[in-house]
Amino acid sequence: MKQYLLLPFMLIAGVQNASSGTTNEMTDTITATQQTVVIAGTVVDEAGEAVIGANISIGKNPEIIAVSDTNGFFSLKKIHGDETIKVAFLGYEPETVRLTKGKQTYRIVMKTDASQLDEVVVVGYATQKKADLTGAVSSISSRALSDRPLTNATNALAGLASGLTVTNSGGNTPGYESQSILVRGQGTLNNSAPLVVIDGMTGIALSDINPQDIESISVLKDAASSAIYGSRAANGVILVTTRQGAERAPRITYSGNVSFETVAKRLNLVTDYADFMEIQNAGLIANGQAPRFSQGKIDEWRNDAGRNPTVYPNTDWQDHIYRNPSVVQNHNLSVTGGSKRVRYNLTFGYINNPGMIYYTDYERYQLRSNLDVNIKPWLSVGANIFGYIDKNNPSSENAAAGGDVIFGSGAFNTVPGMTLYDPATGLYGGIQNPEEENVSNFNPYRRQWFYKPEYPTKTKRSVVKLNARLTPLKGLTIQGSFAYNYWERNIEHHLTDRNLYRFTLDGPVLIREGTVRTYIRRYNYKNTYRSSEITAKYDFDISRLRTSVFAGMSQEYNKYDTDYYIKYDLVDPSLGAINAGMTNGSITGNYNEWAMRSYFGRINLNWDDRYLIEANLRADGSSKFAPRKRWGYFPSVSAAWRISQEKFMAASSSWLNQLKLRASYGSLGNNATTSYYMYQSLFATANYILNGNIAGGLAQTVLANPELTWEKTYMTNIGLDFAMFNSRFSGTIDIYNKNTKGILISLPAPLEHGTSTVPNQNAGEVNNKGFEFDLRWNDRIGKVSYNVGVNMGFVNNKVTRFQGDVSSINGVYKTQEGKSINQLYVITVDRIVRDQSDLDYVQSLVDRNPDYFATYQRPELGDFLYRDANGDGKLDTNDRVEIGHGNVPRITYGANLGASWNNFDFSVLFQGVADYKVYYNNQAFRFVTVMGQSLIKDITDNSWTPENPYNSKYPLLRNNANGKNNIASDAFVHNAAYFRCKNIQLGYTIPRDVTRKFFVENLKVYASIDNLFTITDFPGLDPEVGANVGYPSVRQYSIGLNISF
Repeated sequence: MKQYLLLPFMLIAGVQNASSGTTNEMTDTITATQQTVVIAGTVVDEAGEAVIGANISIGKNPEIIAVSDTNGFFSLKKIHGDETIKVAFLGYEPETVRLTKGKQTYRIVMKTDASQLDEVVVVGYATQKKADLTGAVSSISSRALSDRPLTNATNALAGLASGLTVTNSGGNTPGYESQSILVRGQGTLNNSAPLVVIDGMTGIALSDINPQDIESISVLKDAASSAIYGSRAANGVILVTTRQGAERAPRITYSGNVSFETVAKRLNLVTDYADFMEIQNAGLIANGQAPRFSQGKIDEWRNDAGRNPTVYPNTDWQDHIYRNPSVVQNHNLSVTGGSKRVRYNLTFGYINNPGMIYYTDYERYQLRSNLDVNIKPWLSVGANIFGYIDKNNPSSENAAAGGDVIFGSGAFNTVPGMTLYDPATGLYGGIQNPEEENVSNFNPYRRQWFYKPEYPTKTKRSVVKLNARLTPLKGLTIQGSFAYNYWERNIEHHLTDRNLYRFTLDGPVLIREGTVRTYIRRYNYKNTYRSSEITAKYDFDISRLRTSVFAGMSQEYNKYDTDYYIKYDLVDPSLGAINAGMTNGSITGNYNEWAMRSYFGRINLNWDDRYLIEANLRADGSSKFAPRKRWGYFPSVSAAWRISQEKFMAASSSWLNQLKLRASYGSLGNNATTSYYMYQSLFATANYILNGNIAGGLAQTVLANPELTWEKTYMTNIGLDFAMFNSRFSGTIDIYNKNTKGILISLPAPLEHGTSTVPNQNAGEVNNKGFEFDLRWNDRIGKVSYNVGVNMGFVNNKVTRFQGDVSSINGVYKTQEGKSINQLYVITVDRIVRDQSDLDYVQSLVDRNPDYFATYQRPELGDFLYRDANGDGKLDTNDRVEIGHGNVPRITYGANLGASWNNFDFSVLFQGVADYKVYYNNQAFRFVTVMGQSLIKDITDNSWTPENPYNSKYPLLRNNANGKNNIASDAFVHNAAYFRCKNIQLGYTIPRDVTRKFFVENLKVYASIDNLFTITDFPGLDPEVGANVGYPSVRQYSIGLNISF
């Protein structure tokens, strides 16, 4: 039964052979083919069950020439009689069998190797057996990423690890994906992003690397596992290891997929323009205003739209702004191999994504090379080289450019009574109805055209890491490395304009000339990072005490600079030179740099594989602080007790394989809040009078604070790891308490200061408490192997020190001591005023206090009546209340299911959040009618009217000149919890006895669907995006192929 635990590894290898029949049928096959098959046999475990996917090689040649199939059967051809064969498989001791002359059938029994069953996990500057971990670490292997149509590694993480929150915060414009990652919640009022380390290098975004290059991902969540990274680990650490070379014959692998993208969800808009005009009229009448649209024009549209849709359009802009479908290509080619002296892995990747929205196409070329060379038995060197070039069209330089224009402002900020454009003449349409307001004259296609860049945005990244490894003594390893990382982005825009026309039965009529001022604008961004590092590790044993001592130092430098210039009034819009502009605009730039020196160390003690202790210490000196505040010290200590290894647990060993108790405490830092603390916002440009002339200069506008220093996080973690029933059922459970102190905030100024602004101070504190668990089950029923995994994380966030009784209010969000960061803060709705009895109640409120509605307008029939929450007898802003627990979900969870049968494999991944509320008053979800903007049909069909006073969900729709029903209230607060089918896939591996005829080592085909469905009460496009207007969430249907030679 033990080999069933290893079936997930076999699925990744993808080398199961299709086979059917009984053992007797196998013997018949051997007999029938003895003329061509010299050697054949079966590989079984100690229980006599077939070992599937065992690798068979000949003699000292490391090349794998056969793999056991689903019955454990293998066959070899052209074997000399005096050869030896080697059989190897993860979790078993390798077996060497000397062939006997004349014997053609062998039965090879493999013995379990308990030491190999321990999963190896990447931690800071090292790897450890999972059984030896004392900290909280989640590991994600390449198996979880395989066969998914991923172009961005960040997208893959949602639902795969407890305590990890991945949010699509603003859309997925190709090349500009805006996901945010949180580890154990939002731990600070400033930058809460975790540190990302890729092959030991920082400064590279997770979205920059090719998902197909990833070998494993480790998420370091507590202080013990993260403290080795010190000042940048307060929000957790994500370690990524890419694929390395291997000692084997060269293997060429191609993996590719084609995806067909569609919009995951659309809004049901009012697209019948006659209905649209009637609703707009009703909104004006509700305000006591005259209707804008004549009944004759409404009837004309309703009667003639079907006969002449160009002149009388009923346009749903969602039909026109999306490609349906968008076809995305993703291709990867790799070469892996090596010998005892040289190991290499070379990967080339290509992505072509035309984008769901026009002018958002994206193309990337990517290359990675990992090389290791053993020069001497005691000396090895290596090189990691990585780079890419991408082109994106357009560059989303601001909210009014690129995909955001046509999606955010376009689909919902225009009217259905407009024609897109005339294909015959290329003229862009404007409002077709002369009675419509000019503000409605917004054609997203025209707007998108004149924001379209003349040249694609180009981004380049080049990364080189050189390293050397020296082992002068047994157990002693000294490593040195140098890394260089260069990033550059160039953006150029030429802004032009086009006329708008109204299409009539007599031909087009000009209604708006292109009046936007033309310009050429360029941005250049550059970032240079370099680091050098040296470490030493010494492993030694004293009796039953296994000891590891590690120490190192590093030096880092980073420089970021930008420049921007613009010139107006182009002589000819087709000219690309900056001097084509006749009028000077502006030239600006920015520059900052920082450096850091660090010393770090760790000691691990392991007594008899039962008692484990780990201690870490890191000292960081940062140029971001004043000289006497530059150094921060971040220690941690952790311990674990492997209870299952105790003698008194021997009676439980038949069913309890692992039981380990962990505990840790430590401190971490955060200096990622700004570039230079000591100079932050101190100076501004100013003019002086010198000798009667105006001279430019700088003026100090804020007092300096030389005491600014690190934010520090102190974390306690207690965890339990277990495995039982031959490790079929396993899991981890953790509880934690995380306190972040010294958060950079601005406190209110005393009156004697003479200004409202004082220097920022390290005065804020935030507490996060939570628990999380990962549970897994792996088993087999007959020929079907399966695995189930469930994970969940809960975090409660509270600001424990801020500004005393003073709160920070930003729109509908409030931060205050004793509350969560960014809690919703709005007035609440008591009821809709539906009839005369409600009007009488409103009058009674006025009778008690004539100023009851001094702040908010007095409601009439159909309007919201807001609640006097503080009971002071009047309605004002003091009646706002806190709702929810901040703008981050308190509960995140994921579930995965995998199964295989013969050569088929199937998997599904679910992911979701709970206890999460968002404020949504965007994308046409509003309780007013606005000229020139779309209307949502659910709101218009279910709003209060005199004919439907009691069954309405929404209030009376008034014209936006009277927005009493559209103020910030809990009517726009929605439950954004969701349950999503993140990915589902089905694969089939072609049997090896078929593929080897074509010199193919492995061939697998698969189909996959991303974002198949989402269950939620959220009324908007995507609860994960919330109220943000950006690129739409997509559903992907993919087919793919993996082939290796």
